[in-house]
Amino acid sequence: MDHEEITPLMMEALDGSLAEDRQHELEAHLNSCESCAREWQAIQAIHQLFLQAPILSPAAGFTTRTLARLPNRRMRIFVTSAIYGLLLVSGVVPLAIFIWLAVQFAPALKQPAFVGGIMQAGDQVLELALAAVGACWQGLGTIGELLGQQPAILGWLFVMIGVVFLWGGVYSQLTRQQRI
Repeated sequence: MDHEEITPLMMEALDGSLAEDRQHELEAHLNSCESCAREWQAIQAIHQLFLQAPILSPAAGFTTRTLARLPNRRMRIFVTSAIYGLLLVSGVVPLAIFIWLAVQFAPALKQPAFVGGIMQAGDQVLELALAAVGACWQGLGTIGELLGQQPAILGWLFVMIGVVFLWGGVYSQLTRQQRI
């Protein structure tokens, strides 16, 4: 008999629901198979431990305390609805203001002087952005030259970053142990 077929028989025998002919079959297999016999003894020992263990019941008032701590369904629905309403209003109000402003200022947007002023302001912003990018690029070049001449600066930077991460890990370990 296959070992996989024996395990369900063991469970039925443990429950006391195994038919007599199957009981003889189980006993014959257990007498011939040492590993299944050890497993059967272990299962019986565990079953006996469960039978001898005291039955625990919850403390007095456990049910009422637990039910009292559960959130009120009506209040939860009210709060959820209020949050969704707030989110809806916070999205609709700016859209309504934008549409109102567009309608109010539509005639002014069509004036050639206004469009020319916008174009001139855009050109100035573009020039300013190009100057800022140029300055950043020049600063990066200067830093690159400095690091090329003094590579120890880069090494010290990596050492300092490593120390920060190391002590951050130590701190998180210490605070984790205190929470436990």
